[in-house]
Amino acid sequence: MVDHHWLRVGSDKEFVPNLDKFGFVYIITNLRNGKAYIGCKQYLFYTRLREKESDWRTYTGSSKLLNEDIEKTGKKHFKFEAIAEYKNKRSLRYYELYYQMKYNVLAATLEGSEEHAYYNSRVGGKFYRPVESYQDPEWRKKQSEANKKRFRDPEERKKLSKAQKKRWEDPEERKKMSESMKNSETFQKAMRDPEHRKKLGEREHYKDPKWRKKQSENAKKQFSDPEMIRRQSESAKERFRDPEERKKMSEAQKKRRLKEKKENAKAKET
Repeated sequence: MVDHHWLRVGSDKEFVPNLDKFGFVYIITNLRNGKAYIGCKQYLFYTRLREKESDWRTYTGSSKLLNEDIEKTGKKHFKFEAIAEYKNKRSLRYYELYYQMKYNVLAATLEGSEEHAYYNSRVGGKFYRPVESYQDPEWRKKQSEANKKRFRDPEERKKLSKAQKKRWEDPEERKKMSESMKNSETFQKAMRDPEHRKKLGEREHYKDPKWRKKQSENAKKQFSDPEMIRRQSESAKERFRDPEERKKMSEAQKKRRLKEKKENAKAKET
């Protein structure tokens, strides 16, 4: 019995995975318009204590636009194909980039139109579409109107929220989303601007007792959930195993202690 939705590329035959391999490169195609997405997926996640199977059986890619279309039109209108399997992470990432470059996923367009032929907005997790495409006033206006229209629909908001929560449950996706935000030019510029950081701390809703109470209740509700506690614990352990993350945490803690020391000394003087 098939317990996943993957087929062998170029055929309608069931994909039989070799779970001794690390993962596979795949292509997901929208059968209605021919638009596709190329990515990779690993079979297992490794923690300090054990290994755990990923959600590869039901995985629908990490593209937000792709998942929105799947939610909107249904999985039956998409074809999920495995291109090839690879024995380690390095090979998997290399061939993900190889196929993305081979099919020119950032620049290719659908035949007879100027619409992008692939949902991919970047390759190798680092290289993005030319900025010009995002700076075109007509394109920005069109995307803005489409997003506003979609967000005004309660049903669409519910679907978007569901898709986002599904992505967030995957540790690999959470890491990708976090890195994408931290590496964005807007985020870097904002964090370098002292005035911007000051404004973030002075937002009016932070002072609103109702908002603070609501946030507190949400936090209590989340952390009374055993599954949430388990996920947070695993996430913390995963971060702590990374020497770079440990260094960052240590530096942040030293800064906090130094700040507290200065504040205490200032309080004693007064």
